[in-house]
Order: sequence, then structure tokens, then C-alpha cells
Amino acid sequence: MAGCQMYLLYALRQRKRRVYRFTAVLGIGFFLLGIARIWYMQQQSYTIETILKEQETSLFVETDASRGWQTENEKTILQGKIEKKERKNNQTRLYLNHVFLRIGDKTYKTNSVLVRLKQEPSDQSCRIGTTIVLEGNIRQLNRAANDGNYDEFQYYHSLNMDYHFDAERICGEYGREDVLAEKLFMIEEKLKEDYINNLSERNAGILGTMLLGDKELLEKEVSTVFQQAGASHVLVISGMHISCIGLFCYGLLRKKGNSLCACTAAVVFLFCYVKMTGMGISAIRAWIMFALLMAAKLSGRSYDSRTALSVAVLVLLWKNPYLVENAGLQFSVAAILGVVVVAKCIEQLFPREQKQQTQERKTGDKAANKIREIWKRQIRQNFLVSLSVQLTTLPLVAYYYYEVPVYALLLNLLIVSLLSVVLINGITATLLMCMGKIVVGRLFAGPVIMMLELLLDGIYVGVSWCSRLPGATKIVGQWPIQRIIFYYLMLAATCLLIKNRTKKSGNRDGNRNTNTNTNILLRKFPIVLIGSVVLLLVLRPVKSNHLMAVLDVGQGDGIYVRLGEDTNLFLDGGSTDVSKVGTYRILPFLKSNGITKIDYWFISHYDEDHVNGLLEVLETEYSVENIILPGKQPDVKNYQSICALAERRNIPIVYMKEGDCIRSGEDTISCLLPDGEYQAEDENGKSMILLYQTKYISGIFTGDAGEAEENWLLEKQRLWKVDFLKVGHHGSKYSSTEKFLKALSPELALISCGENNRYGHPHQETINRLKEASAEIFDTMEGGQISLEEEKGRITIQSFR
Repeated sequence: MAGCQMYLLYALRQRKRRVYRFTAVLGIGFFLLGIARIWYMQQQSYTIETILKEQETSLFVETDASRGWQTENEKTILQGKIEKKERKNNQTRLYLNHVFLRIGDKTYKTNSVLVRLKQEPSDQSCRIGTTIVLEGNIRQLNRAANDGNYDEFQYYHSLNMDYHFDAERICGEYGREDVLAEKLFMIEEKLKEDYINNLSERNAGILGTMLLGDKELLEKEVSTVFQQAGASHVLVISGMHISCIGLFCYGLLRKKGNSLCACTAAVVFLFCYVKMTGMGISAIRAWIMFALLMAAKLSGRSYDSRTALSVAVLVLLWKNPYLVENAGLQFSVAAILGVVVVAKCIEQLFPREQKQQTQERKTGDKAANKIREIWKRQIRQNFLVSLSVQLTTLPLVAYYYYEVPVYALLLNLLIVSLLSVVLINGITATLLMCMGKIVVGRLFAGPVIMMLELLLDGIYVGVSWCSRLPGATKIVGQWPIQRIIFYYLMLAATCLLIKNRTKKSGNRDGNRNTNTNTNILLRKFPIVLIGSVVLLLVLRPVKSNHLMAVLDVGQGDGIYVRLGEDTNLFLDGGSTDVSKVGTYRILPFLKSNGITKIDYWFISHYDEDHVNGLLEVLETEYSVENIILPGKQPDVKNYQSICALAERRNIPIVYMKEGDCIRSGEDTISCLLPDGEYQAEDENGKSMILLYQTKYISGIFTGDAGEAEENWLLEKQRLWKVDFLKVGHHGSKYSSTEKFLKALSPELALISCGENNRYGHPHQETINRLKEASAEIFDTMEGGQISLEEEKGRITIQSFR
């Protein structure tokens, strides 16, 4: 498709029918060639799913971190060529290609693989370019279990990987090492050490990410701040970084030698730099485009950014067709198209001054003229670039991050202006750090590093300040593909309309000699108005169809419930086996579904697996209007934490008891326990039990209540038939008794529990009782998130997986 676009651009310039015919044939040819390429790659290797299906006698071995497989009494041997290696979390990781996997007496050729070494290798082993033989366990990649969650499988599949390998030991290593790649790796490690020794911890992480593409030193909080402010592109080695470094290198060499040497040296230097930084997708794309720019300079030909982009994308997709689903490549291509296509169209809405006006101003105040020149050359250009990139990447930001930064346009005016200065200063400081043993290095390193620290501190302060402003981000939900297509079609149509109207108005005004800025802007006003209306429409949050969703939070509970049309409830929120469950599972679910706030957050009781996710949410700026608790327990740590965070954020706390009810339209959620009379024997027995009723469906949530609490409700005659039961205590055999199920007669039984949890939930006794009650069973352990959706009065239930 990239090649088709390249020739289509050529056809549009020629405007000849035969070229259009040739383009159509070529487009079909490239399309078929791409399909053939994918088919060829699929035939060349086995996927891990295929291998494991063939191993029917395999013994499944569970590790603490994730699932691993090895055959009983047999070893799993992996052989592959080391393409790249990195250090992450004090662990060496190897990227292997040309991989062969041996299980028992069978050998399979597989896709590339990421290997994690459990033991630190010696300096002379694991050299890049050599072929290594390892013994260990296969680790399948995790798939997303809830809406909005990170999909490990999808990300690595785009890199042509479908499993990881945990290496227990190195069996052998042979072959010739890649001397250049190994030297570059050692240089990178040395530079990271220099950054740690010479810069503050935060700035070492920022500079290491900006120049080396290594996020090992970057604090998670810093990364989050840049993302929320819409400046995360600074922390990726993108086209902007490559262009600044490459053109700086070319300009420096051009003054010292001829054009051929300068172009060649710049391209080679930049290739080594890209290889040292890990051969990121955006960096490779930028390097190919830079190499084509240098080739154009040498050949005396004009350079077309769209053609160069097409060639770069075509090369990348030919090597790995699955990159089409890689977010990095998508953002990279969208940003470049924004700069080279959309920016030129927007520029026509801000026409340049006529020569006569410029001459008149030259006779005025010199200081004013200088300010106007700065506006024309720098601020104006930065504004156009920032605006165009924001417009073209907006759907991708909404699709992958579910919220858009409101002040990103203004923030990037500052960042784009400073980035080249920071990069050049960073490179200079890096060189001086390496020359620390030389007098020149010791003499100049201090002032340059001090200036670099000030620049990095200034950027971080600006980004942090923007991220803390009221309304810094707007939750829009995960855009569906239809909305993304509609947006890009409207953006393309608006650009074409601007271009056509500019040509027509230019011709008319040229004849009348009345081409004033006011007239042009008045003619563009309808176009700007249409574009603004479309932008406001697409920025409306996605409306979720979820009536209820039981999230897969591992061993814990987290349930979203909608009451009426627009009242959002959340029940519990915690886990004992999933770290950062609020950050990585609950909040992504809420944001991806366009849920901008929770009106009532219920806590059934204060156990960790029901609370710690809420505590994480309260640490953020996400809106929680009210917190509903079962009762006061001042001596419980989690209760104290909830009260402290609620007080800090001015969130009201309400204590609910039997008879209390929250209503929205015809829907209600009411409390059955606690009632002020029943005395629980343990913490689980103090669980709040809720009855949920709508005109479509009814159900009951029992928290971790056990048999005693169920018998109490039966005795007080507070139970009747419901459509679903959120099974108590994660499916424990001490809950959901036969009498309790008989009274409820639920059609659906929903169980939230973690895979291979140490309690053995759900217990087989509970499963048997549910089956005897004729309830259809859904659990998060196998199916992931359980969703009940309502559309036009019809209720459907489905699992995420």
C-alpha cells in the first residue's frame, strides 16, 4: 500500500490516464505481493499455539510471574542468533532471530523471540551476532483480559514475536560476533553510567530516553506526566530527533569537506546511532527518509517527503508485514503526514504578508520588525507543525490512550523550539563526559552539564505544570474504527476544500489585485467552522453499552455498574495477585469506555483484594463523587487510608445500611446488609450485600459474605428470585449454599477469581451447587471480563476472551 501511494502521488502530478491505469495495476500488484509476503512468512515458521497443540502430552508448569510450559521429563531447548540485547531491571534480555525450538524429539522453526536470562552472563558470552543455545521454559504472551488493558500479545505480534523464553542456563554459543553492534552496546551502557554519575536521577532518565532510547533509567511518574501533557514524543527517538542530529552532523561535516563525504558520513553515523539505540521502528523510518534526503542532495534532485515516507514504510512492511498494527509506526506515519500534508493546507489559512506591507513595516521600529520576523519564521512555523501533528495523531491518541491532552498544542510550541537546543546540548555534554579524563573534558563539562540540567528541568517543569492544570486531559474513550475512518475522511476533505478554495480565490483576487488577508480569512471561515464542528463531534466521549462489567482483576473484585442512563457505580476494586490493579486494569477500563467519573464507589469490606485498586485511583485526578462504606472501623489500615485520601480530595463518605437505596430513573441499588442488628464473626462477614434492580435485569452482590450471612438474609426474608448472582467470596465453598441458591434461582452466576490462586477458588463444591441450581456459570479466570450489555431493551452477556 505504501508503494501504491508513492506511485499515486506521481500519477496525480502527471494527470495522465495511462499513468492512472498503470497506478491501478501497480496497486493491485503491490496488494497481492503483500498478501504473498504474509503467507510466505506464515509458512516459514510455527506459531507457539500450533506447537503447544501438537504437544498433547505436555505438562503445564506454572511459574510465579506467568504461565510456562515444558514437557514432562523432557527439556525445552532454544537456538537462535542474537540480533540485539538490552539491560532492563538488572536483567539481560536477548532478541533472537533464526530461531529453532526443540521439545523432546521434535524441532520447530519459530518466529523471533525475546529471551530473559535468569543468571547474569559473563562479559565474553551472549555476544551480538553469535548463535546461542539455551535451556529453559516457554512463556506465552498475555492477552488483554479487560477493555482498555495492555495487550502484550498484540504488541509483540506486531514485532513478529509470539512467545518469550525464560532461560535457565546457557548450553552453548558459537559463530562470529557482530563487532560493530557489540561495541555500540558497550558504548550505550557506558553512556548510561555517565548520565547516572553526572546528572540528577530524573534528568538522567529523561536524557537517556531522549538520546539512547532506553527507558531503564526513566521513572514511571515522569513518563506518565509527559504522556498526560501530550509531550510523550519527546521521550521517543522519532523523526524530530533523527532530523536534528543528522542535519547537525551533515552541516558540521559539510563545512569541513565536500558534499559526498558529508552526506556519506552523516548517513553512516546516523545508522550507527539508530543501531545503538535499539533499531526502533520510528528511528528506522526516520533514518531511511534521511538517507533519501542525502541521496537527493548528492544527485541534485528535489526531495519529496511523501515519496520518502512511502519508500520507508514499504521497506519496513516488506521486512515485517505485521508492523502495520504497531502503534509506533502508526504514530510516526501520521505525524509525518501531518507535517508534509496537513500543515501546508493549514498554512494557507494564515497567508504571508504582501511585499508592499513588508516594505512599509521595514521603515518602522527596528525592534518591532525583529519581533515580527521571529513570529514569521519560528513561532508561526512551530504552531503550524504542532497543530497539524495534533490533528493527524488525535484518533490514534484516542484509540490507544483513551484521553487527549488539552494543552498539548501550546506546550509543544515551547518544546519544539527547545528540542533541537536540548539535543545538541545533550550530545555535547555526552561527548564531554566521555572525555572526562582529558583536560578539555574536565574544563568544559561542568558548565555544559549545568546548562543541560537547566534545560531539562525547564522542560519537565513546563510539562508537569501543564499536566496539573484543571482539565489537562479529556477522557474520550477508545474510538471505534468507524469514528477513526470518519475523522480522517473529514480531515482529508477539509484539506482538499482549503486547497481548492485557495486556488480559486487566488485566481479571482489576482485579477482584481485585492488579495488581502481579511478577504482570504473570510473565505476560509466556512471551512474552519466545518472543521471545528466535526472536531467537537468526534471529541464527544464514547458511550459504553455496558450495563455491568465484572473485571478480571486477578484474585479480587472490581465491578462496574450503570444505574439509569448516566449514573456510574463501581463496586470494590482490588487484587492480591495483580500489582497496580487500579492503574493498569481499573482505570484503563473506565477511560476506554468513556466513563469520565464514578458517581458512587462502593466498598463491601476492607480486605486488600477489595480496596487497593480504589486507593490507587484516589491517588490520581480521576473523578470520584462519593464513596460508600459498610461501616466505621478506625483500627483498620485500609479504612484509615480511604478516609485520608477522601479528605484530601474532598470526596464525601457515606455509610450505607439495610434499607438505604440509590435511585436513578427506574433503576435502584439497595442495601441488604449491614443492618445494625447482625453481628459478624469475621471481616468477610461484615461485607455489604447489595440488591441491583432495573427494568431489564436484577441481581445481587454479596462481597465475601459466607453461609452465616446468607442464612440471616433467608431468616429475615430479604431474598427473592434474581436474574444473576455475583458469587460470594470468589466461589468459595463456604458461600453460595444450596438454600441460598434455591431462594435466588439465578440464571447467571458470575465468579471473579485469579488464575491458579492459592485458595483454589472457585471450589468444586460451589460449581456443583451452581450447576444443580441450573445457573449458567461465567468466571474471569478463564474468560476475562464478563460484560452485560443492554441495547434496545435486549440484554446480552459475553466474556472478553
